[in-house]
Amino acid sequence: MSRVREIDEAASQRPAAPRTVAELAAQQKALRAQKRAERAAQAPRRPRQAPPAGPTTDRRLGTTGETATRAGQSPAAALARDARFTLREGLSRVTEDKGLKGCGRSAIAGGVSVVMNGPVAHLAGVATCGKVHLCPVCAAKIRAARAEEIDTVTAAWQAAGHGLAMMTLTLRHYRRMPLGTTRKRERGGLVAVQHDAWITAFGNRAGKMWQRLQADHGVLGYVRVWECTQGENGWHPHFHVLLFTDRPWSVDRAEAFEEAARARWVRSVEKAGGYRPNDRGCKVDVPRPKDAQQFARYLFKNQDGKARFERWAPGDEMARADMKRGRKDSRAPFEVAEGAAAGLAEDVPLWHEYEYAAHGIRAMYWSNGLRARLAVLVDLDERTDDEIAAEEVGGQGVALIPAETWYRSVLRHRGRALALLKAAEASGSPGVKALVASWGLQWGRDVLDPPEPTNGA
Repeated sequence: MSRVREIDEAASQRPAAPRTVAELAAQQKALRAQKRAERAAQAPRRPRQAPPAGPTTDRRLGTTGETATRAGQSPAAALARDARFTLREGLSRVTEDKGLKGCGRSAIAGGVSVVMNGPVAHLAGVATCGKVHLCPVCAAKIRAARAEEIDTVTAAWQAAGHGLAMMTLTLRHYRRMPLGTTRKRERGGLVAVQHDAWITAFGNRAGKMWQRLQADHGVLGYVRVWECTQGENGWHPHFHVLLFTDRPWSVDRAEAFEEAARARWVRSVEKAGGYRPNDRGCKVDVPRPKDAQQFARYLFKNQDGKARFERWAPGDEMARADMKRGRKDSRAPFEVAEGAAAGLAEDVPLWHEYEYAAHGIRAMYWSNGLRARLAVLVDLDERTDDEIAAEEVGGQGVALIPAETWYRSVLRHRGRALALLKAAEASGSPGVKALVASWGLQWGRDVLDPPEPTNGA
């Protein structure tokens, strides 16, 4: 009976399962605060010493120089890279996607190399998944390249005297509605309604009326981007559509196009089986006249939900979904992933639902003929997502980890792959040697010197 009583008491001390996103966020915050307090209680405080006079260099692991950055990296860049690696490692334990499970973990040759490219370390010889919707590491590389391309082409387009506008398309949805999938024979849910509505409103089944609307308003092409968030009202998939026009639009022209486009979107959503969108279901914005040559100050929603002009490049708004955070009570996919990687009961099935829904959905779609028009103005990036994710970066090899050691002594221990990069960035080969020695590995047998300078991925 005493054992049963102990179990009951332990169960009563566990926090109740969160019912809302707000409760979930509060519970996560409380758990993080509790862990910080426990670590502080275990580690004795050391008295602070006055810094020596004159110029000094911070020698702490992971910092260097006056700004306390890792080997010349900015604090934000270093923390973001570390967070992406940690999240990918956590997701490998809960994901149902085989590509994501092996990304950054599967050795594609006889070993894995630690490579320095300037102040930043990389791992060479590991597989990459190229999953722009699912992998935090691959998404950062792919979306950074796509954002740079969008910024380049929009600047060249405006310099040639053309115009730009942004159309946002949303759906009405409720918590009970599944995100769904666009897979054949299983098509259903919000993403199926979204894509079927697009096809009949603006896609290949839009008909001559859509073609006439584009011609009347001088729309020469568009770039469509898919995004999705999750909140108290369930999943919220939406499209951002960057319109390339022959001439800059006035506010009146944008409103006229918005009215016609909204009518098409409303009819198509209802035909696809969705709820009738409200007036915000289709929104078209243009730069202010005085900002016509600085689209980076375009009107976008800020993270607090207030509309204002921000120094936010169009490439970032269109392509950098990996950097966005949810507004108010909503969460971006990688915020859901953080909870799933931590094992939160509500977030694991949510992440699995998102993984299933995102399969086959294009992150970015260019209308027919637009890239040919833009190629006359600028050089375009013709790489695929897989090619960007797996692109090799030249550098100086620091260490070679044979596959057997990699699987036995690195991957089996959480955080060791990232620790190798941090050690290399902090002090190069000596730092890596000291680290692997602390793991009980022998240099020259378990970990080897790199034969020659190599390329990293």
